[in-house]
Amino acid sequence: MKVLLLHNRYRQPGGEDAVVRSESGLLRSHGVDVREAWFDNDSTGDGRSGGTFRMALNSAWSRSSHRQVGDMCREFRPDVVHVHNFWMRLSPSVHAASHEAGVPTVQTLHNFRLLCGNALLYRDGAPCEDCIGKAPWRAVARRCYRDSATASAAVAAMTIVNRSRGTWVREVNAFIALSEHSRDRFTAGGLPGDRIFVKPNFVPDPGSSIAASSSKNVLYAGRLAPEKGVQTLISGWAKGNLGRYGRLIIAGTGPEGPCLQRSVASLGIAGSVDFIGHRPPAEIVSLIRDCRAVAVPSLCYENFPRIVVEAFAQGRPAVVSDSGALREIVGDGNGVRFAAGDPFGLAMALGRVLRDDPLTDRLGDAARAEYLRKYTPERNFEQLLRIYNFACRGSLQDRVAAAQ
Repeated sequence: MKVLLLHNRYRQPGGEDAVVRSESGLLRSHGVDVREAWFDNDSTGDGRSGGTFRMALNSAWSRSSHRQVGDMCREFRPDVVHVHNFWMRLSPSVHAASHEAGVPTVQTLHNFRLLCGNALLYRDGAPCEDCIGKAPWRAVARRCYRDSATASAAVAAMTIVNRSRGTWVREVNAFIALSEHSRDRFTAGGLPGDRIFVKPNFVPDPGSSIAASSSKNVLYAGRLAPEKGVQTLISGWAKGNLGRYGRLIIAGTGPEGPCLQRSVASLGIAGSVDFIGHRPPAEIVSLIRDCRAVAVPSLCYENFPRIVVEAFAQGRPAVVSDSGALREIVGDGNGVRFAAGDPFGLAMALGRVLRDDPLTDRLGDAARAEYLRKYTPERNFEQLLRIYNFACRGSLQDRVAAAQ
């Protein structure tokens, strides 16, 4: 089998970029011929100022990406084109190019871009589903993307143009959602439910010689942005006086970083909270191994945070918000949930894992067992191959006609 992977790289490396690399390596390890095509929004091709603005206006339909992907299909002759992030340089024109070349297309739904102006289903500190299944004019009025009416209009234009021309119905053979929660949102938003498959993220198996952690560190690793709930984590750490039991390690960068550091200082907990900045993936793995638990305090819906499965692989429980996909990934057996945005609930949850060694060991054992059941590379390859085979069966035109 030959697979062409398309991905629009993010300016700040993140989980989606890591997933693309992992899936590419997984496919190659099973003998699949993979070609990766990575694109950058900063590469406007003309070197002049305003290139990003022009690119945003071109995001509904990029002629250059359409031409490039068409050329790749004719030269490489893939069996499947697998699209990850297409925003904004690639644009949905790549699905049309693959379709015109007679190549089945699979689209991974890493975020809610097809439904929401900011791709998070989040506004004013809480989940927002106002635009699901509707024209996204609210996103423009509320400046949901980068707090800009112009940028938000570009997202809305992409949504409206491609809904109108039937891109998702006519030119995508299969979609990959990362959780049942995400699948339900996309189905409610009008995507064909019979073509949406749930396939979670995976990480390599670190091996069975995982020891219970004697550490009292709690790790947060991710972007420092309001929707990630790190302020709730810091407030909970202070309210529970959890510095008596351990240290809070915050790995990551983002727009909220300076504000969070000021908050730590004002709460008088700087002695038990460490901001260590961005760390490469290998170091994050080491930090997880040396921690008591990982914290995912997100206020927005998470699709499937990679840090959770990384923790499970190493037998570490997760303390997470009780919302979105986190609710189905983390249960009482392999971690602890708390109400999103509730610092008191978070303090109680973290206090349990910091103070109760036998409980934390049981949670860690269950997390490791959950990893072995659901999130190994072998299991993921089986699921991915099944989705590719579905995409390749018959013609999309015949299936669309039969459904009408």
